[in-house]
Amino acid sequence: MPRSSLVVSLAMALACAVTPAQAQTPGRIATTAAALRASPVFYHGKQVAFLGSVAESRSLTRVEALGASPAPASAEPDLSSKSIYVFWRDRQGRSDGEIRGEFWDLGRLNESDARFSSVDFRPLLEQLTQGRWPARDQVFVLLNASLVEATLPDTPSLRAIVLAPERYENRSATISGRFRGRNLLADVAGPLPTPDKWDFVVRSADAALWVSGLRPKGRGFELDPSARVDTGRWVQVGGTVRRDGSRVWIEAREIELTSAPTDPPEDIPVASTPVEAPPTVIFSTPVANEPDVEPGSVVRIQFSRDMDARSFKDRIRVSYAAAPQAAEPAPTPPIFTFTYNIGNRGVELKFVKPLEPFRTVTVSLLDGIQAVGGDALAPWSLTFTTGR
Repeated sequence: MPRSSLVVSLAMALACAVTPAQAQTPGRIATTAAALRASPVFYHGKQVAFLGSVAESRSLTRVEALGASPAPASAEPDLSSKSIYVFWRDRQGRSDGEIRGEFWDLGRLNESDARFSSVDFRPLLEQLTQGRWPARDQVFVLLNASLVEATLPDTPSLRAIVLAPERYENRSATISGRFRGRNLLADVAGPLPTPDKWDFVVRSADAALWVSGLRPKGRGFELDPSARVDTGRWVQVGGTVRRDGSRVWIEAREIELTSAPTDPPEDIPVASTPVEAPPTVIFSTPVANEPDVEPGSVVRIQFSRDMDARSFKDRIRVSYAAAPQAAEPAPTPPIFTFTYNIGNRGVELKFVKPLEPFRTVTVSLLDGIQAVGGDALAPWSLTFTTGR
């Protein structure tokens, strides 16, 4: 087993936001507009549903907070507001309610992406960026959008709390849903403001909430937040609704096992954009089969898509080719550290000591590395030769 010192310098908040392939949750995700703006990486490319109203301004349709006074129709678009702009599939004449569609951060897409050839972003970009393709976290759009009537219950339900946390904040609530462990299936965008080892997520239909303050055990049961085997159990949790910015959770006081509902909420399918192409390596330095590489060089590998930084751990190998002399022992693999850079979608390997001169070096990316969203990177390798 090669010895490697692997260090990931990506912030933990992002690490919690990304979605492993086995954690993919199909269908729509109930949320809020504030959460979409706060965690665009998590929601990028996903079907979402949230409460809001829409306003027309300079021929653009923009999402407003429900109940907020709409901006004047002549108001200048503002990048700093991180507005969400709507491209309709079916509006039905309403101006407020539950807005549904695909959430995309335009800056995370390539301008030439063929999946969006039927969508004309030019009027939007001409007003926001003088026609330039935007950077990340600047321009958010909702595609194939629809707007339906929304009625919130007086008694808080899990979905109602997720959609309108400000309405139920600091109120008592009893919710039920599937136990999902410590966000093991990536149902929510990130951790609580002050995480605890017993925190867990509960999900029902398209809505999911953190639960804190109570170990998930009771008479005749004990659930493990770190074990996938427990994620099929249904629980009922009583507590108080809490909110901190876009984060919403239940501060629990009681928990018990329960049964799945006999009449689960209906989830109406929505038209979706084709899935992105799998991630690939688009550039490396050194390049493949490069000779006379400086032993003190840094290895850089760039990808076609945003990658899940957590998935690199224990899946990068660096080795020397064995010398042709049979009597020579196998060379000790070099020790390295790595970092993932969000801005250029690249991983960088630095070696603790310079590589040995006149050696053939192979850098391997093993099975299990994934893009944000869960698509797998095919195993890949780079071979080069060091000089003096």
